[in-house]
Order: sequence, then C-alpha cells, then structure tokens
Amino acid sequence: MKRWIQAMGTGMLGSRDLSYEEAVEAAHEMARGDSTDAQCAAFLMALCMKGEADEELMAFIDVFRSYSLKYHTFADSLNCAGPTEGRQYFPITLPVSLLLASVGFSQVLHGGDSLPPRQGTAMKELLESFGVAIDLSVKAWETMLFHLHIGFLHTEQLCPPLGKLKQVREQLGLRTVMNTVEKVINPVRSMNMIIGVNQRKAMESLIPISIRSGFQNVYIVNGIEGSEDLPIYQNSTIRIVTTWGDESRVVEPQKFGFLSEPLLPLSKDDQVAMVRRIIAGEDSEELKRERDHVIFNTGLRLTWFDKVGSYEEGFQLAESLLQRKEAHKVMQRWVDQSHHFTLKDHPKISDSSAKFG
Repeated sequence: MKRWIQAMGTGMLGSRDLSYEEAVEAAHEMARGDSTDAQCAAFLMALCMKGEADEELMAFIDVFRSYSLKYHTFADSLNCAGPTEGRQYFPITLPVSLLLASVGFSQVLHGGDSLPPRQGTAMKELLESFGVAIDLSVKAWETMLFHLHIGFLHTEQLCPPLGKLKQVREQLGLRTVMNTVEKVINPVRSMNMIIGVNQRKAMESLIPISIRSGFQNVYIVNGIEGSEDLPIYQNSTIRIVTTWGDESRVVEPQKFGFLSEPLLPLSKDDQVAMVRRIIAGEDSEELKRERDHVIFNTGLRLTWFDKVGSYEEGFQLAESLLQRKEAHKVMQRWVDQSHHFTLKDHPKISDSSAKFG
C-alpha cells in the first residue's frame, strides 16, 4: 500500500492518478486485509486530497463488488442507498419505498451504520425499530424480495471488507471513495438507481461511472441531508444519467401545488413514530408537511421510472395508496416474513400476518 500512497502524493509535484490496474491492486490489498488500518487511512486520505479519478473509482467499485455476497439479478428493481451519515430528519425514502413496493415496483434498500462527520439514524436502526429482521440468508432475502418487492441489505454483512473498514472510516470522519463504493455496490444488478449527494459538484464525479457501473437509468439528487429525498419547500437540481447521455433538471414543487416549511430534526423514536402514523393512513394537519413530502417523492419516482404516465397521476396514486394503508400492509408482511425466515428458515412465504409495533 505504501507505494500507492507515495505515487499519489498529497498534491505536491510528482503526484499522479493511479491507473485502473494499480487502483485494483490497492483495493485488493485493502479488501483482503493486507494493509494496516493506518495504511488504509493514509491511502484514503491521499486519494481524497488528490481527488478520485474515474478509473480509481471504478477499480474500487469493481473490487469491492467482487467481495460481496452473490444474489440473483433483479434488473427491474430500484437500487437506493441512503446517506452514510444517517438521517436527522423525517426518513422520506422509507414510506416512499413501501408505497412503491405495494404496486409491484421492487425496492432494494441498503446501507451501513451511520458514520461521521454527522451521525444520524441509519436505515438499519429504523427498520429494526419496526421489527424487521435484518440478518437473513441469501436465499431467504431473495424469496422475500420476489414476493414482497422490498428488501434491505446491511452493508457490513453484504460486503465484509467494507465492514472491516468501518473503524478506519469512523476515525477519519470524512467522506472518501468508500462512500461512493457503498452507494453503488448494486448487489442485485438493478438497472435503476436513485442516489443522493451532499453537493452539486459531487454529481459530476458520479456521471461517468453510473453507466459503467451497470445502471441504465440513474437519478442523482442533491436532496435533504445529501439524501435521495427531494424537499417541497425549495427547488432541487437533479441529474438524469442514461445510456443515451445525461441532462440536468430543476424540480419545482410549487408548480405541482406543493409548498411547506422546512422539515425539523427528529430523534430516532420520533422518526419511527411519524412513519407509523403516516403509513397507517393518518392525514392530520400535524403530519401534513411530512405526508406531502412522501406523496411528492413517491409521485416523482413513479413517473421517473415509467410506472405512471404523468406526475399528476403519480401524486394521485401515492395519495390513494396512503389512504388505503398499502404501505402499512407491506411493512406488516415485511416484519412477519423476515422473522418467519429467521426463526424457521422456511423455503416459502407464509400467510401469517403478525402485527408490527
């Protein structure tokens, strides 16, 4: 690892980008555990200070994918990895994903434990609070995704070398190439991805690698907390990357009649409680701000990925699904079946419907 650190330098004369082959070798050293934590930290810091080149990013993505668990292909699914720092605000993607799953659009959520610089509530924590069992065999997880159209993969289990780097990343306390690797690891080879970024300039680095990573339709969103969730209290810039090229677009919620004050920070318990109430069909004024965010983001994704013919149709469908408690039904089955597989390792989905919460 030392030679690659020296090759990159720290922005001084003589520093350079690594070739794809060199970066592959460095990534393998890191993934195999052939480098010390100090060497890994120095390498990630040097790469961050220099700026990751496309070939370096692709090398790390390819290598760490090779160390991940192998799942069957679910090409028509939507791949979504939340912010690595966790969430301090209402987790819009969770109810949105439940609604999308309820109409048969498979949702593959994944992520690790929250990391610095800002530590919020990770998706894993939210789901465990609902009672979803996370530790499933590959076969059980695949069966559940096929029947329920939703699943969550914990990064540290999905790709053990990423889990081993957790302590290094925590100590560094900054975003590195591993944040990108974690978000685009794509365990089921989805053709569709929605990915959040903290800054608009981060969009540029994702554009050239999105299609090379195997995706065909990618929406890069400068969303709330660097997530994939668009606010309705301000306009947002998104980048759409397809096999035919990329384009920038401004999303203006007020054009569709959506407007609200900014969301407020919430504890994990408050996030869970608010999601429960919204997916249970409650439409009180107290929840209007968060509920409208769910309807808006669900409508966007339904339209973006060609599940409806227009944004208006998407928003109407999202509201109807909430009223019919379809997200609640999916969550209830998710909780029930995840424990069914965990406890019994049964090869088929059962028909029982244990209550969650």
